[in-house]
Amino acid sequence: MDSPSPRDRALAIASLIAFGAQAVLAPTDLALVPVVASLVIALGAMRTAPATRAITSLVAVLAVVSWTGILWQPAMAIALGAFALLARSLPRLAPGPTWRARGEVPWLATLVVGGVTPIALVLWLVVMQPDLGDVLRTYVPDETPLALMIAGGVVFAIVNAALEELIWRGVLQDRLEALVGPVAAIVLQALSFGVAHAHGVPRGVVGVVLAGTWAVMLGALRRHARGLVAPVIAHVIADATIATIVLVLATD
Repeated sequence: MDSPSPRDRALAIASLIAFGAQAVLAPTDLALVPVVASLVIALGAMRTAPATRAITSLVAVLAVVSWTGILWQPAMAIALGAFALLARSLPRLAPGPTWRARGEVPWLATLVVGGVTPIALVLWLVVMQPDLGDVLRTYVPDETPLALMIAGGVVFAIVNAALEELIWRGVLQDRLEALVGPVAAIVLQALSFGVAHAHGVPRGVVGVVLAGTWAVMLGALRRHARGLVAPVIAHVIADATIATIVLVLATD
């Protein structure tokens, strides 16, 4: 298809909305409804533009895998692996990634985008005083040695940052640009990223706003840098801050 149609755009956006609904409903049995919706949308997008097929297929796989209840990081890894497999074996269903993975690293912009997150996260923690007990129970089991917690925090910061950037600034933003243009693509991926953190860190309505606003900055950085290395570096700074917060709470 030479150019995307309104139907192509509508299905891609509907897929992102369904995934956002799943993120919000994740703690309830109702989360199955948007999971099924994601699958239906992906099937309905088989004859659409390549960008729409890529978005809807990745979102559908991610929705199914995350719905099983496994940890978020393995879920993302499995979803990306399945997406890559689909792209290789069934390119008509899921065209493979086309983003420029390396690009440039504008260090000042990268450090600014990364540097705002420790300030925002600490302020969120102090002002909102959120209950992060579920995060501690999931990622820091009782009697975990300090050295293992530190090593786990380092691994988390790198792996989580890389996987989320591959999904949101890699596949989603890259393909949304082909459908709606660069500015709208940045906004849409940021909205999706923000809602996906409804129960993450940060969380709640304020957390969604903070994560979404930051995702706009990451999206702009990705476009400016023409690659993923810069946003991954900025994201590692944020996730390292989250890991430090969890570590402090766990040892308090």
